[in-house]
Amino acid sequence: MKLYLYGLKSYHLDLGIEYTAYSDPRLERTIQGIKRYHKEPEHGIRTPLTRPSLLCILTHLSAANYDHIVLHSSFTLAFAGF
Repeated sequence: MKLYLYGLKSYHLDLGIEYTAYSDPRLERTIQGIKRYHKEPEHGIRTPLTRPSLLCILTHLSAANYDHIVLHSSFTLAFAGF
């Protein structure tokens, strides 16, 4: 939401329109209230990419499909680089 407000502020600035309303503390409190009401989604737990998990991913890729071959080589190269 803040990104959209910054976009509007920038648009007003480009047009030479007054933009002092964007620095109003009530607007910031309103945004904080909206964030509190619409809680941030919880992110899943991230686990490191281990050799067994990489092998599990690679078994699902077909050698007959060009895109799968490219993914297979990309995954193995990236894993080797880490």
